[in-house]
Amino acid sequence: MFRTYLSGFLALFAGLLAPQALAQSSDTMTVSGSSQVRVVEPISIVNISDLRFGALMQPAAAGIVDVNPDGSVSSNLDLSTFPNGRAPARFTVLGESRRRFIIFVPNRIDISNGTSTMRVDRFRTNLDLGFGRFDAVGSYDLYVGGRLQVNANQEPGTYSGTFEVAVLYL
Repeated sequence: MFRTYLSGFLALFAGLLAPQALAQSSDTMTVSGSSQVRVVEPISIVNISDLRFGALMQPAAAGIVDVNPDGSVSSNLDLSTFPNGRAPARFTVLGESRRRFIIFVPNRIDISNGTSTMRVDRFRTNLDLGFGRFDAVGSYDLYVGGRLQVNANQEPGTYSGTFEVAVLYL
């Protein structure tokens, strides 16, 4: 009886190996593929001008100064004493002609005069949802605006800080 089971198992095992044995005995066939690559210039970004909120009088109550990517300014503070000097940041993005890209800006940063801080948030660009496309020569003018949160009785001084803009090909 053991011998019958062993014979059956060996027959089954041989049947499983038969297709492989046939494949090994058939002629070998080869096919060639091809390979290619396109090298594009690296994407880059150059800072042309900084985001500027201008000058303002020390407020008795907290408020905001909002500089939009199109250069328009809105505020609930009195900016009439110093009406000029506000503008979005400007960058030139360079890359492959007509190629698409995406821009990332921060959510918020703090700017400081050394002893006191203010928050800049609501960064936004002149791109829909951060997506852009290079022109025929591989250039794009990027504008970045933001909102400055000014505290009541904000300490006088010159405040500054940095923010990063990242750009990636799509």
